Amino acid sequence: MHDTRYADLFRTEAHEHLAELDACVLAYERDHDDAHVATLFRSTHSMKGMAAAMGYRAVEQLAHALESLLHQLREGHVGRDAALLSLLFETVDTLRASVNDAVQGRGDDVSHVVSSLRARLVAQALSPDKVAVARIESRGPLVTDSKTNGESPVGGAPNVSIIVRLTADCPLKGVRALMVLTRCRGLGAVRHVSPSQETWTSEQFDGRFTVQLNSTVDAKTIETAVRATGDVDDVHVEPIAAASIVTSTTDVMQTIRVDRRRLDTLLDLVGELVITRDRLLRVAEEHDHGSSRVLTRTAHETARLISALQEEVMQARMVPVSQVFDRFPRLVRDIAQELGKDVGFVAEGREIELDRALLDAIGDPIVHLLRNALDHGIESPEVRRAAGKAPRGVLVLRAVRDRAAVVIQVEDDGNGIDRDAILRRAHALGVVSESVRSLDDDALLQVLAHAGFSTKASVSAISGRGVGVDVVATRVRALGGVLSLETLHGQGTVFTLRLPVSVAITRALIVTVNAASYAIPAAHVVEVLAYDAGMILTHREREALNLRDELVPLVHARDRFDQAHQLEDAYIVVVDVAGRRTAVVVDALVAQQDIVVKPFDAVRGSPPWFSGATVLGDGTPALIVDLGSLT
Repeated sequence: MHDTRYADLFRTEAHEHLAELDACVLAYERDHDDAHVATLFRSTHSMKGMAAAMGYRAVEQLAHALESLLHQLREGHVGRDAALLSLLFETVDTLRASVNDAVQGRGDDVSHVVSSLRARLVAQALSPDKVAVARIESRGPLVTDSKTNGESPVGGAPNVSIIVRLTADCPLKGVRALMVLTRCRGLGAVRHVSPSQETWTSEQFDGRFTVQLNSTVDAKTIETAVRATGDVDDVHVEPIAAASIVTSTTDVMQTIRVDRRRLDTLLDLVGELVITRDRLLRVAEEHDHGSSRVLTRTAHETARLISALQEEVMQARMVPVSQVFDRFPRLVRDIAQELGKDVGFVAEGREIELDRALLDAIGDPIVHLLRNALDHGIESPEVRRAAGKAPRGVLVLRAVRDRAAVVIQVEDDGNGIDRDAILRRAHALGVVSESVRSLDDDALLQVLAHAGFSTKASVSAISGRGVGVDVVATRVRALGGVLSLETLHGQGTVFTLRLPVSVAITRALIVTVNAASYAIPAAHVVEVLAYDAGMILTHREREALNLRDELVPLVHARDRFDQAHQLEDAYIVVVDVAGRRTAVVVDALVAQQDIVVKPFDAVRGSPPWFSGATVLGDGTPALIVDLGSLT
């Protein structure tokens, strides 16, 4: 089967089954519940059928061997031990590699794992041949057909209607339906297919379809040929006059799979529409008099529709964080075993939704933080017992929605970060001045995020290269987010990533500094005040704003951007970044509007004040302020 539509669908569904296999093996290792074995068997059986339908022999053979072992394990004929669990994990890993290789057209030798699976059965005095599992080979050969419109060029009215219903558990129903259609083409001229083939790749295709055929073959032969394709639950061959061909109009498609690249392109186009919308509104307001009022009303109606389209596209790109979180239980388990530590992993807030592009981007930073917690944070069982702790450590990955942002936390109950050891290492590397005698959480994070900083004397497979927190801080800043740290000696550490829900279109406050326009993410803006020198005082050798008896650190944007001194007629924008408030002095306020975030490649060595760029409604560019660096 060479149709890339089905190959992509196979890969997507196979990865869903692989994620379930990983989760089930982990759960089975933890609580020994035989219900997990039943789930493993069902997922493996589905993968075997899918692979057979696609002609991916390596995946099919490996899944079949695993299925045989799981069947005997479910029946109680194979014992559960550490060796079996290791074999299951190895098989899932090999299956994942085989799936990727098969879709890319590469061959893959899985004989060593297949042999290991069969050897486990032989060791239990069983042969895989005794396992009562139907072989997919008996379902007939797989034929590739290049026609995709479901119609034959041969003329003439159809004389029979073939009504087919696939089995409920048939994997890749679209592929199996195409195989049935190919068999029908070998029996005559296909004149019509209902529903159309374009719907067969959707998740809503239930395996029911009708083929109208010109054929001289008798009904019994047609039925036998169709059933030989496999996974056919029912088939009726009727004369066309008596056929009841109904295309349902009540079964509305609820979901479809869309290539992410199409969504990216659609979002880019919507972004350009947003810029054009703002420009249109500006022009309409400038001509809002007399006969131009019709133009104004039309412009506002257009703007409303564009805003609605923008919201729908943004929602279409939102996916639950579970799509990334579900990768990590296996990672934590493997690293903990390698380090000789006993660690329980907890994922919270899996249902929280995030933009697809942003979700893909945070996978690596979370991996770094998890590895850091396992290697540096959580102690060995012996050390934990000596400290009066439970020998099993706890590592929590949490997602929480907070206003227009998503907060992701990696929390461990380990020993916390040794501030004195970090400070000594920082002094030795020249990262901080010798005059610095202590590090609070903010200063500690800055040291840990320094490129190349590490407390490890040697490099291991887990850590030691000094790239962990540095990579996280850089990636989070590039996404317009903020990284913060809290740690208590003997109690543990929490790394917090505060991220925008979307990295493409966001709300921003547009300000000017020395006639240049800048965008401040609106999600962080608390309030805006007119500049009043009487509210400014000096606290600990720096300026602060006395805001209702609360001292808020003051930052002059002109000073940070290496521009002239601040004007007296100015405004103060109070922002909140990771729970810390800062007052930013700007020259003027322009507007609050949606902006399209564009990548920003700063000159090497330049101050990290900006996280991106945008184009305003009047066509002028504006830099997006990185409040995490500015404050």
